[in-house]
Amino acid sequence: MRSTAPIPTRKLLLTIGAGFALSLLLLAGVSLFGLRELAATDARLKSVVSENITKEHLTDEMRDLLRARAFSLLSIVVITDPFDKNDELNHFYKLGEGYQLTRQQLAALPISAEESAILTRIDRLTHDICPVEWQVADLGFQGYTFLAFDVLQNKGIAAQLALVAELDRLIAVQQSAIGIAQHQSDRDYDRTRRLMMILGAVAVAAALLTALLVLQRAARLTRATERERTRFLTLFETNTDGILILDGNYFTQCNPAMLSLFGIGSLAELQGFDPWPPENGDTGREGTIQDHLLRAYEQGHDSFEWVCQRADGSRFTANINMYAMQLDSRKHIQCVIRDISGQKAAEDSLKAAHADALAATELKSQFVANVSHEIRTPMNGIIGMTRLLLGTDLAPKQREFAEAIDYSSQSLMRIINDLLDFSKIEAGRLTLEETPFNLNDMLSEVVALNRPRTESKGLTLEFEVDGNLPTWLRGDAFRLRQILLNLLDNAIKFTEKGKIRLEVDCPSGASSGLYRFRVKDTGIGIAPQSLPHIFESFSQANGTISRQYGGTGLGLAICQQLSQLMGGKLTVSSQIGQGSQFELSLPLSTASHSITAPADAPPQQAPGHFLSGHVLVAEDNPINQKLTRYLLENLGLCVSIAEDGRQAYEAIRQSEVDLVLMDCQMPDWDGLMATRAIRDWEREAGKRRLPIVALTAYAMNGFERDCTEAGMDGYLVKPLDEAQLAACLSKWLPMKHRDPSAPPPTRPAVSDGLDIDHVRRACRDDPDQIREMLELFIGSTKELLGKLHEARQKGDARQIGRMAHQIKGACAYMGAHSMVRLTSVIEEAAKRDDLAAADTAQQGLEGEFIAVVKEIDAILARSLSDL
Repeated sequence: MRSTAPIPTRKLLLTIGAGFALSLLLLAGVSLFGLRELAATDARLKSVVSENITKEHLTDEMRDLLRARAFSLLSIVVITDPFDKNDELNHFYKLGEGYQLTRQQLAALPISAEESAILTRIDRLTHDICPVEWQVADLGFQGYTFLAFDVLQNKGIAAQLALVAELDRLIAVQQSAIGIAQHQSDRDYDRTRRLMMILGAVAVAAALLTALLVLQRAARLTRATERERTRFLTLFETNTDGILILDGNYFTQCNPAMLSLFGIGSLAELQGFDPWPPENGDTGREGTIQDHLLRAYEQGHDSFEWVCQRADGSRFTANINMYAMQLDSRKHIQCVIRDISGQKAAEDSLKAAHADALAATELKSQFVANVSHEIRTPMNGIIGMTRLLLGTDLAPKQREFAEAIDYSSQSLMRIINDLLDFSKIEAGRLTLEETPFNLNDMLSEVVALNRPRTESKGLTLEFEVDGNLPTWLRGDAFRLRQILLNLLDNAIKFTEKGKIRLEVDCPSGASSGLYRFRVKDTGIGIAPQSLPHIFESFSQANGTISRQYGGTGLGLAICQQLSQLMGGKLTVSSQIGQGSQFELSLPLSTASHSITAPADAPPQQAPGHFLSGHVLVAEDNPINQKLTRYLLENLGLCVSIAEDGRQAYEAIRQSEVDLVLMDCQMPDWDGLMATRAIRDWEREAGKRRLPIVALTAYAMNGFERDCTEAGMDGYLVKPLDEAQLAACLSKWLPMKHRDPSAPPPTRPAVSDGLDIDHVRRACRDDPDQIREMLELFIGSTKELLGKLHEARQKGDARQIGRMAHQIKGACAYMGAHSMVRLTSVIEEAAKRDDLAAADTAQQGLEGEFIAVVKEIDAILARSLSDL
């Protein structure tokens, strides 16, 4: 019989075989699955790391380009050389192109929803900051440095910081993605290992084989992980920023850049070193390093600036970024430290340059103010004496000459005012006033002031106002009037035949608030190449314009800047030989129709006489003393003179005075010091407040406020006008109006001599005043010559120039022309510190004065009736 295996045995074998086969199949299936999962995990890790490293590099490059673009923009504002500025502008463009190219490269990479949202905000911020950067670059390129810094301070810096913050946030997201990928890879590895262990429990053979495969794969994965670790360590070691890993307060790891940054040899040395002394803490935020560490643990990130200390004791400013991270299931802090001392030095340099520019502008404004003061002092005498002269009986030819002097002096005052306005605008010290004004009255006044000039040139002056415009508006009527007068003055100046036309309308209706003022002429026109420069300072169409028509080239520049300050826009269009059109678009609001003229508006009628009053004049210039005395006596007032502020103070304490005219710039005590002393004395003695009116040629903006703060009640700018003076004094002194038809008194003529006719006209033919003026000249000049002699002996060039300047003013007023020439020589020699030339001219001056005194003595020897 054939022997056969028992059926249970065969079933067992089949079962074992099937089980083994099933185990093999299970092992193969699970192994394939595990291998596929490990490969996928490895690929995902590599992909995430590679993509995020690339994205982080591009983002960091965008941030560096953004910083470089900001520095380039600041350089455009600061650089004064046009060629360097143009080169820097081209560099600015290239940086912008690089930024956009880097952004496009970043957009081509796969990005997450969070990264997409951040990039959207970055694009929006980039779009918002571009107009600001262009505006700053344009202002800097045109030379408007302080306006460029103002736009940069108010708009650019905040947007720049927001953009940098978004880039930092994007880097943080990318770094977080690497950590997440690493964590996911670790979880996949653990899951695969558990599957392999289960397979070993099911079948020993399959488990051994699976274990072998797992070990082999694990070895490969370990090698791959080691390669990734080496790659990350390379990035860590070669990073130029210092990187420090902290576990609480303990330094666990740092890169070489960190050791080099602080001048330390090893991590062990770093453990006992404090790189951030607490007394030199963060300039922008409160707290200590511990506070920042706690904030980083809680919020995941913290960024700040800190003054760090090296091992050798030197210090530097650093930008510190702290990031919370998990290592060995514990929270650590990765601290990235970047030395920004160079950046801070550049910022400090820019700030210093800005401060120097502001100081230079302020110095220039102060210089213009001082020059204005020096010019206005003699102008006070010229205009005041001319007005007094025009108030006397004059022959037709004499009146023509006097009116020519008055017109010329007024023209000179307009030039002085233009220079002052330009200086105020340039220094940013010109202020606008928002007051109600009558549009029709203001325009009618502007036209009326210019109609005589147009008629004298045979021109037609047309005036058209939209009838639907409101009567009362709110704005700065004085500056609007100034712009229109300047535009009409230019139109009349450059038009020889035809007409001038002023048009006013509101194209979009009065509710829009945008009013349009147009000045058209049929004059010589402006060349196309000159139109872009027509509003520049000291610019005219060509060199012959100034010689043929005159002018400083400041008028249109002032109009343009005033229109911009008022929120408007001034444009020009022109054709050669056909004329020009200047158009001012200006926002104005409607005012209530019930507004009336200000209560303190000057009276329109001719000045009258005061019923009574004793006025003390504090003035150190003898000629200005005399002029002011005559103006006040002509108004019926009693006048006393004080040489300086201290004398004025003593005079007020010893006698009854109704009002004080106080010059602001005097030797010993100036007007402000004297006023403060008077106010203190009034409070201590319980006296009534004495009206004190400032009398000054210093017309810069803000000085009137200084006078008010010192205790003055009024403010008069030289040269004095009789009507202006009367209007000011009428606030405190009772007056009656004179009859304008009453003829002025006449005096007999006097003999010729030391330009005695000029003195006679200034004194209104009053013999007593003539004699007093001549005696004053002799006495004051003798005293000044004595001081000049003392200054010459001391070798004090500054005092020599000052004394010569005072003598020259009195001699010019008296018509002693030879003495004027000699004092001018002395003054110029003193400025050059040429004492020898000053000494020679002074000897000649003393001889000329003796001759002049003899001539005056001969005049004074005559009877009062002859004078």
